[in-house]
Amino acid sequence: MSIAGELKINISFTDIQTSKQANGKQISSQIESTRPLQAARLFKGKSISQTLTTLPLLFNICSKAQTVTALRAIESATQSPTDEQTESYREALITLENLREQTLRVLMDWPSCIKEEAENQLLALVTLGINQLMQSLNPSTVLSYNSKALRFSNQPQWKSFSHTLSQAIFASDAQIWLDNIFLNGQLSQDEIINWASKQHTQTARFIHWLNQKEWKHAGKSSIGHIPKINDKDLLILLSKDELTFTSKPSWNNQCYELSWFSRKHLSNNDQEIDNGIYTRMVARLKEIADLITRLDHFFIHNIKLETRKSLVSGIAHSEAARGRLTHYVEVKGDTINKLVILAPTEWNFHPNGVAVDSLNRLQADSSSELRQQAELLIHAIDPCIGYQLQISG
Repeated sequence: MSIAGELKINISFTDIQTSKQANGKQISSQIESTRPLQAARLFKGKSISQTLTTLPLLFNICSKAQTVTALRAIESATQSPTDEQTESYREALITLENLREQTLRVLMDWPSCIKEEAENQLLALVTLGINQLMQSLNPSTVLSYNSKALRFSNQPQWKSFSHTLSQAIFASDAQIWLDNIFLNGQLSQDEIINWASKQHTQTARFIHWLNQKEWKHAGKSSIGHIPKINDKDLLILLSKDELTFTSKPSWNNQCYELSWFSRKHLSNNDQEIDNGIYTRMVARLKEIADLITRLDHFFIHNIKLETRKSLVSGIAHSEAARGRLTHYVEVKGDTINKLVILAPTEWNFHPNGVAVDSLNRLQADSSSELRQQAELLIHAIDPCIGYQLQISG
C-alpha cells in the first residue's frame, strides 16, 4: 500500500579534453522525483484517529518517525501534550527505527564492495531483534493520541541484542569503539586505520578497502548543512507556500543538506567540511554506535530520551533515519483541516542540492566505478531512499 515513490537519477559521463596531452571526465547528474508530495492532502477532513492509523500505511518507510511527528504536531495544535515518559518511549521507537535503517544499509551494501556475501543470519537478527524491541514498547498505546505509556523493563533482551550487534560491526562494545576512535569527540585517523587494518568484521574490512582507493574522498560538496531556522519563519513557508516549498525547499534562496549526517554538524555550518565518501562512511559507523549508546541509556539506565519541542502551535520535528522530518497540522475539533509534511529527502535531493552537487564531484575512470561510487554516496545521504540510477556516456 506504500506510495513512497522513487527518485530517477541520471548521470552523464563524458570525456573532455583538459590539455593537449590528457583527457578528463565530466560528470553531470540530474534528479527527477515521483515521490508523492501531495499525499498529505489526503488527510484533510479525516479524524485524528483515522489519520494516525492510515499515515504509517501510506509512509511505511520510517513509519515510526512519521507517526510520532504527526502525533507531536497534533498534540501541539490541540494543546494536549503527553507526559515525558511517553515522549521518551516514542523517541526510543524512532531511535530503534534509525538503528535498523542505518545498520541494514551497511550490512547489505558494504560486503559486495569487498567481494563478500552479506551475512544473512545477521540481517535476520537485526530485523527480528529490533521489531521485538519495538513491540516491547507497546507501540499501539505509545503511538495513540492522548495515551500514556506504561513502565516496563526489557534490559536482558536489549543487552543481548546490542552485544551481538556491536561485536558484529565493531568487534567490541560500541561505547569502547567510540572512545577509541573519536578522541575527545574528534576522529583519530590513526585509530580508525588501525581498527580497520585488523579486519575483524565486514565493516572494518570495507573501511580498510576504501582506504586503499584514490577516490575515497570523492564527492565533496560545497553545499552547507542547514542553519537553524526559526519555526515562526518556517510556519510562514509551510502555510502559505506549501507545495512549492515542500517539493523544492530552500532557505534564503540557498540549498542546504538536512540528512542524518547534518546532525553531526548543525552547530557548525562550515562550508569546507569534508563530506566526501570516506568521511560519510566513517560517520555512518559513528551514527550506529551513537544510536546503540543512546538506547543503552534508555533500556539499561532508565534515562528519559530528550526530544526537540517547538514553541509554535501545530509544528513538530523528529530526527528520522533520513534527517529531520517536520509536520505542520491544523486541527478543528477532532478533524484534520490541514497536514503538511516537509521531508529531509526533498532538501537533500533538490535539483541543485547536496546529492546532485556531490555526484557531480565524483572521480571515476569507468562507468562501473562511477556506479559503485554513486550508490555508496546516495545511500550515505539517505539510507532509505528508493531510486533508479542510469549512467550514460
